[in-house]
Amino acid sequence: MIHDLDEKLFKTKVFDYDKGDDAPLLIKNDTVIEFWVTWCPHCQAMMPRYEKVSEEYPSIDCYRVEMEQHPAIANQFNIEAFPAFVFIDKDGNMKKWVGEIPTEELATFVKEAFHY
Repeated sequence: MIHDLDEKLFKTKVFDYDKGDDAPLLIKNDTVIEFWVTWCPHCQAMMPRYEKVSEEYPSIDCYRVEMEQHPAIANQFNIEAFPAFVFIDKDGNMKKWVGEIPTEELATFVKEAFHY
């Protein structure tokens, strides 16, 4: 299941960027955050693909951030293009993917990012 993030949820689920670089990472599980905008056809194409992958890996916390409504969150990850995915493992290591990809490639990237 994918959950939409706004600034308030982000600060309680991922990290509170208002506290600066020393803010602790709050994630408990491997986490994927998708950054998208409503009018982007590539973002729209990725929605069912991301949903499918999130169902295949229920132990991963999956989130979605609409960039125009929540630019402060996108700024935390230097997201400038979309769709973009940020993969954060339990240890805080991050990987990023930008662009539309097939479901199978997204699933492969998840496996590699989280060593499944």
